[in-house]
Amino acid sequence: MPLRKIAVCVKQIPLIEDASFDPVTKTIRRDGPTVMGSFDLNAVAYAVELGRKFGAETVSVTMGPPQAQSSLLETLAMGIDRAAHLQDRAFAGSDTLATARALSLWLKREGFDLILLGKYSLDAETGQVGPEIAELLGIAQITGIRNLSLDADLVRAERESDEGSEEIEAKLPVLLTCAERTTRPPPLRAAALEAAKSKPLTAISAAELTLEPGMFGFAGSPTWVQEVQVQQAPSVHCTMIDTADARSAAAQVLIELDRLGALDASSRARRRISPAIRNPVVGRDVWVVCEQNLEGELTRGSLELLSAADELAPKVGGALIAVGFPAAIARHSRMLAGYGADRVVIIDHPALETHRPETAAEAIAHLVAQRRPFALLLCASEMGRDWGPRLAARMGLGLTGDAIGLELDGEGRLVALKPAFGGNIVAPILSRTYPQMATVRSGVLELADPQPERVAQVETIVPTLSSPLSRRLKATSLLDPSVLPLEGSEIVVGVGAGVGAAGVDRVKQFARAIGAGICATRRVTDMGWLPRQLQVGLTGKAMEPRLYIALGIRGAPNHVIGIKRAQTVVAINNDPEAPIFERANIGLAADWETILPALEDALRMRLRPERARGV
Repeated sequence: MPLRKIAVCVKQIPLIEDASFDPVTKTIRRDGPTVMGSFDLNAVAYAVELGRKFGAETVSVTMGPPQAQSSLLETLAMGIDRAAHLQDRAFAGSDTLATARALSLWLKREGFDLILLGKYSLDAETGQVGPEIAELLGIAQITGIRNLSLDADLVRAERESDEGSEEIEAKLPVLLTCAERTTRPPPLRAAALEAAKSKPLTAISAAELTLEPGMFGFAGSPTWVQEVQVQQAPSVHCTMIDTADARSAAAQVLIELDRLGALDASSRARRRISPAIRNPVVGRDVWVVCEQNLEGELTRGSLELLSAADELAPKVGGALIAVGFPAAIARHSRMLAGYGADRVVIIDHPALETHRPETAAEAIAHLVAQRRPFALLLCASEMGRDWGPRLAARMGLGLTGDAIGLELDGEGRLVALKPAFGGNIVAPILSRTYPQMATVRSGVLELADPQPERVAQVETIVPTLSSPLSRRLKATSLLDPSVLPLEGSEIVVGVGAGVGAAGVDRVKQFARAIGAGICATRRVTDMGWLPRQLQVGLTGKAMEPRLYIALGIRGAPNHVIGIKRAQTVVAINNDPEAPIFERANIGLAADWETILPALEDALRMRLRPERARGV
């Protein structure tokens, strides 16, 4: 089947610095200036590139208020052939599922071989709409792609994974979400914007899509916002250290860190998992879907989710059920029990041996329909974000994506705390459907101390599944196993452009010496010095370590957004006016290379004394 027609779905978002909120509807006001996020711009540019390469028609679509038309005009100026604007008061207040319903109805009516979206929008950061559309259309998806090749009706794409990259193959039609570096959007010129006004731009009402308007807006949205909590930027006083003598400076840093409690691991004392074994209760059980990395080990995020669910389950009145696939995860049943699982359910099927989002969603859906849990919790990993939204769309469930906390309200409902606009707000989200679903970020929930003596009953389920729509050909890890993983690290060392390519290995040595993880700014990952999986910031990850040491980082807003929840920040930069000092608790205006040896010796003596003594 030749590539004839390409759709690109875009979203207009308020400028992050100008975001405002309606206290009555509890939604973001979208009547001010709006822009397309960087991921959407990449998707549009890639759609234009593919359209020209294969001679396919390109169409852009958005759903939103009248001013959203400006984003569509931008797409036309970038080279898209025509545009459609889903514009109706009936769409107001739509959550991700209601939005996906509206878009999928229009996309199905038009008929497309390829559908592109940005990996996620920079306001909500969930990445749910793309997979939900794919499920509603019954087509394959490949998320977070960096490039693709097309041979007849076969698409082969490289996508970003939690550890590196995966090569995925699927037949047309297919939905793709584009990573930030898929292509480079062209600059918009005034002449192109003027010419775009003559291209077709059609308005579509809700009645043109369906005679059931209750599918959209507030009525069609299974999730709702309880309130909006604006997060104030932390008020930080930066103590600048005299750097004339490196060893004296390092000693003074330790004094300040002690004063702030940043070296005291007991300041985050862990709760211990309950020894009690709870019995399952239909409608009251809390399920956690657990993941393994490429080495076959349980992920940190899975253990954190189990730890949190161990507290939730007795309050809800049911058991904690760990669900896992493929079958090899059964070897971790003792560890799963130690972290609170009362039962372990293994889903065994050949199609689940490698990750396929549509197959995972189908397998879990069968189990959920039979056993009706109260809550279903997933890691907000590339994998969980890939199949979780498909399950939500398949079962009509509400899903809160990328949560940073879980609570029960006074009525016993699950409340997922969802950050947005780079963490500038946190919205408690509730769901009208059961099970209540959430994906949760790794590194933000407390990891409890396990109970090794706990034993859980293990059950293996062999489902009947449809033929997969995609297959993984290859998986590659880009992470350095000699350095602690970023997720869950209590101490993190940040690499900025000021470190230079030649300095990265020295920083890794420092991180290994003090037992720290590593992260990077966007510029560093753009230059290929460290993998994108370590990028922290607006278009990367967020973290909340006990101690963050920023080396050669200027402090651009994109990065600072990702470290808002860091407890204590030490910044070393040779520019005393660098913005990073506005966020830092301790600052050293010096070349990082002159300070690092002394700082490494001092911290290693305190944090890893056995290594300092050569034990």
